[in-house]
Amino acid sequence: MEEKKFTVTPYEPSRLKRQIVLAVFLSLGTIFLVFSLGSFRGVSVTEIDELLFRPAFLLLALSFVVMGWFVDGTRIFFTTRAWGKKIRFRDALAAALSTYFMSAITPFLTGGSPAQLFVLARSGLSWGEAGSLVVVCGILYQVGLLTLMVSFFTLFGAAMNLRGILLGLLYSFAIFYSAVMFLLFFFLFRPQVLFRLVDWGIRFARRHFPRAKFSESAVRQWVETFFAEFREGFSILFLRKPQYLLWNVGCYVVYFLCTFSVAYSILRAFGLSYSYLQVVGAQIPLFFVFSFIPSPGASGGVELSIASVFRGFVGTYRLGSFVLLWRTATYYLPLLVGGVVFFRVLRGLSANARHEQAKPLKNHPLPPS
Repeated sequence: MEEKKFTVTPYEPSRLKRQIVLAVFLSLGTIFLVFSLGSFRGVSVTEIDELLFRPAFLLLALSFVVMGWFVDGTRIFFTTRAWGKKIRFRDALAAALSTYFMSAITPFLTGGSPAQLFVLARSGLSWGEAGSLVVVCGILYQVGLLTLMVSFFTLFGAAMNLRGILLGLLYSFAIFYSAVMFLLFFFLFRPQVLFRLVDWGIRFARRHFPRAKFSESAVRQWVETFFAEFREGFSILFLRKPQYLLWNVGCYVVYFLCTFSVAYSILRAFGLSYSYLQVVGAQIPLFFVFSFIPSPGASGGVELSIASVFRGFVGTYRLGSFVLLWRTATYYLPLLVGGVVFFRVLRGLSANARHEQAKPLKNHPLPPS
């Protein structure tokens, strides 16, 4: 009997659009709240007129955003060389931008990694290779942020002022991340436990979803193939080619500095001069806790967190304007550009769907749907 072929379940554009609307609505609503609570209250017109606004620094802020995109794309472009694969730079950049887009519209920023895996698997990597790259780089993302934290709070003596909820979230992040790392390496060294869980999941699906149509043997085969390639990717990056680990950490450090420089540039646009180290040091802890905010794209929580930290920098009446400009550069712009890129990937997938279904992919098996 011929084995049933599986195809990738595509992202549903209409559902993505609803997620975009929800995320943007929450973000703009929070920014409006910041404006209403602080901006222009108790401030004379003379004080406002004395503000020396320098729009040229806004262009500098945008240049830092775009520079960060290209640094991230370059990181992916060269990291694929670890597997001897050469993808086009525009595909690597598309993977990075798609990550920003899906992170911006999903709770806990969880949609970014699957989107990157999806684009990389369409660019020439197998699912296991793409999966190991995404997971390892997700780990190194936090390592790069931790490297900056150690540098700024130890080498440069930058002060960290986190109390209350933010400090609790930072501790929660450390505990959660440690648990995830433990489970990851546990399954890498005890794959039979993972396979037993897969079998249990198949039986559960058969029992509770009898109408679901899938082949049990095909599911097991795909999981085993994916996991074998996944483990191979870990072995390549951690044992045989560790230089790619250092490459990723270095690129992430540069990427974060570009992102943190946006706030510094906006402060300069307002005519405010603060130490660059002080501005960057104030942002580092926030990026650890953003992934714990449950709203799509962390909307609402990000705006309030930035407002609470930068109120001492810009004052109350300029706080709403600062948050709006910062969020536009670091959220709305990547959301717009990343969305255009990701929807183009989906349109290309839709155009080639019939061709892909007619041709079995032996070297790059597709995940079951």
